[in-house]
Amino acid sequence: MTQKLYLEDMYRQEFTAKVIAIEGNKVLLDQTCFFIQSCGQSGDCGELNSIRVLETQKGDWHLLAKEPTFKIGDMIPGKIDWSKRYPTMRLHSASHIVEHFLQKTSGPGKMLKTSVNHKRDLTDYTMPFPTLEAQQEITRCANELISKNTPILIETDEKGYRHWRCGEIQMGCGGTHVKNTSEIGVVQIMFEDKGGGIVRVTTTLQNP
Repeated sequence: MTQKLYLEDMYRQEFTAKVIAIEGNKVLLDQTCFFIQSCGQSGDCGELNSIRVLETQKGDWHLLAKEPTFKIGDMIPGKIDWSKRYPTMRLHSASHIVEHFLQKTSGPGKMLKTSVNHKRDLTDYTMPFPTLEAQQEITRCANELISKNTPILIETDEKGYRHWRCGEIQMGCGGTHVKNTSEIGVVQIMFEDKGGGIVRVTTTLQNP
């Protein structure tokens, strides 16, 4: 099993790891800073031993741009693409704040699917479409909380489940996040009626 170094330090960008398996251009390591795609969050890209990592996949595999020259048992350096990881962390934290105020203002609603990367968070809900006044209130409340420089905590319960906490808001989440809302900045929220009672909420950073 690969040790997830990002669970210990989400701001760590470089590491050294032992190669434990190779399948073509896919590599498995004993430990990694690369976030493995899950929880609706895209996987990290970056470099392993100066070879481009295109993405991470289920099973903790790192997909490289070409077959590696290193071998099983070698110790190799790794580095994540921080220019993509950090905005993803900011948006993932923002998405939970937006969800809280969406549910509080227009809910309750059921989340159908969610996807967050360095460009935007996109989440679909089953709920009545929010009025223009509700949309404005959700955006105002989300940005107001973000502006208060509120600490963000990641806590693990006795069963090993991870929980995201920001003020009074708490949600289960295994993704990566910033430590304080001051890192997020102003967010922009777009609401789209997809029909059939489905509301799509897209959150972006004003200053990515």
